[in-house]
Amino acid sequence: MGTRKNQVDGSGACNISALQKMLGRYVAIVIVAIGALAIVVGLTGCVDDDNDGPDTDWYISGVWSNNSYPDEEMVFYSDGTGYWMSLSDGSTIDYDYYCYGDRIYFTFYPPYDAPYTLDCYIDFVNSGNMSITWPPSSWYGALTIYYTRVD
Repeated sequence: MGTRKNQVDGSGACNISALQKMLGRYVAIVIVAIGALAIVVGLTGCVDDDNDGPDTDWYISGVWSNNSYPDEEMVFYSDGTGYWMSLSDGSTIDYDYYCYGDRIYFTFYPPYDAPYTLDCYIDFVNSGNMSITWPPSSWYGALTIYYTRVD
C-alpha cells in the first residue's frame, strides 16, 4: 500500500493539511484587502470639492443678453462674480458662480431675501452664443434659455 497525503479520521472525512489551511487564509486576507482598497479608492474619487483650482474650474466674461427676454442681461466677470439685470426697470441681483465641466453653479444674493444656490447646465454653441438650462427651483422654472454675447 502507498502512503496517503491526507489521513481519514474515524468519521470518514479527510483532514486538510495545515499548509493548505494557511494558504487559504492568506488568499482570503488578500481578497478582503483588495476589496477594502477598491472601496477606499472609489469613495475618495467621488468627493465633490468646490475648490478644485484653476485647472478644473472655469469662468465666463462679458455681457450676455437673454434671447427670449432681451431686456434681461447676465453680466459675468472672470473672477467668478456677476449680476443679473433687468434693463426695463434697472433691478439687479448679484451672484457668485463657477463652471465645472458642463455645469454652472450660482449663488444668488437677492436684495431682500436670503442667498440661494442653483446648479445649472451650460452649453456654448460658439464663442458668442450659449444656453443655460435652469432647474425647476429657479425663478424661470425648468427652462433652457439661450443667450447672445453683447459685448
